[in-house]
Amino acid sequence: MSDTKYEFEDDEIEDRLQCDIKIDCRNEKAVAWVLRDLADKIESGILDTGYHDVTTPNGDKVGETYLDYYGTTLHS
Repeated sequence: MSDTKYEFEDDEIEDRLQCDIKIDCRNEKAVAWVLRDLADKIESGILDTGYHDVTTPNGDKVGETYLDYYGTTLHS
């Protein structure tokens, strides 16, 4: 994994993730599968900040997602 995913140690900084998803599938089952697969990839940490293709189980591209890992200052 590249250094584009950040984990901030400072108590004043909160880790955040912005996720923009664009999917164009034939049916709701395919969309649900794509979203579960994407969630698994995000949770496992294999996707860095940037654009990523979104594919069905057979490898067809059905969209893309943009992830932005960043930190924001906590307000007391």
